Amino acid sequence: LYQIHFPNAYANEAYWDGLGDAFELGLVKSVGVSNYGSAALRACHAKLAARGIPLSSNQVQLSLLYRCPLENGLKATCDELGVQTIAYSPLGLGLLTGKYDETKYPSGPRGKLAEALFGPKGNPEAAKKLFATMREVADAHSSSGGGDSSGSRPLSQVALNWAIAKGTTVIPGARTLRQAQQNLGTLDWKLSGAEV
Repeated sequence: LYQIHFPNAYANEAYWDGLGDAFELGLVKSVGVSNYGSAALRACHAKLAARGIPLSSNQVQLSLLYRCPLENGLKATCDELGVQTIAYSPLGLGLLTGKYDETKYPSGPRGKLAEALFGPKGNPEAAKKLFATMREVADAHSSSGGGDSSGSRPLSQVALNWAIAKGTTVIPGARTLRQAQQNLGTLDWKLSGAEV
């Protein structure tokens, strides 16, 4: 996949031509974009379609904490055009893993995001309800592998399964082998419609 990241409003067509050229020359098997809104996605799709080249993906931020592509119609546009939505940060930059709460924030810039979620200026009651629901779902899908000592599924798997249930391909980060294994364990089970 050859992909344009972060569109430049003044030179997109030249980039789209470059994607098309790379595809036609056989240098890449598919082409995609990242962080394109509906209008830019439609324009790029049309430009490539005129050359007989499919636009395969749009990589956007999407998680239980950031649902904008679902709410603003972008995911629907992707579906309409046959463009796969690739969800980056499906774990909400680690905030959906259960490692953090109102008493423990991550370091660095993610700490500000945690404060906005769990802190008094955010919506701590909504965050508590979200995590309680995620724990309930995790407990309902107890596992023999990749879970915690109680056999409950990791909250990260709940978050990833939610994004998958929304029709996306997730690309979660992992800093350790255990995190990578937990991420892979997501594929062993699915959320029910009611759980979604």
